[in-house]
Amino acid sequence: MARYNAQIYANGQTGLCDAWAYQQPSFDLTAYGVENGAMGVISIPKMDVELPIYLGATYDNMAAGAVHLSQTSLSIGGPDTNCVIAAHRGWYGAPYFRYIDLLEVGDQVYITNLWETLTYEVTSIKVIKPNDINEILIQPGRDMLPLLTCHLYASGGKYRYVVYCDRVMSIG
Repeated sequence: MARYNAQIYANGQTGLCDAWAYQQPSFDLTAYGVENGAMGVISIPKMDVELPIYLGATYDNMAAGAVHLSQTSLSIGGPDTNCVIAAHRGWYGAPYFRYIDLLEVGDQVYITNLWETLTYEVTSIKVIKPNDINEILIQPGRDMLPLLTCHLYASGGKYRYVVYCDRVMSIG
């Protein structure tokens, strides 16, 4: 996973070019005994949300929980990483990221991967166009976790609501 993250950073995320690129799983977890494609769990206390994170933004994965956008960093943390997590803004009665607009700068978000729980803090919020790929690229030196969903709620996805989070490093 670390090699994958380093590789996409080194090549400037050239594979992040269209919506199809988001759908392809970026890593095969079967070697780790994970058959369902879930790479972890995202917990957002302020929204009272806990969702599995699936690899690839396919229709089925989006219906089942949150997804990791392929061609972005995997959720293991580290410098020069940017793991983009997306979810519907509500799906057949399940809230998913429905209340994402409750998040404010300073709120915490947790990613539990196969080995540990990483803590992130909301640093900024922005509304972008769906094709604004530059807004979700890796930023050198940062360990980021952008959360991505449609905006406005029930709008059909004309815009994207992005909550940018940076990793909180523990001392000690």
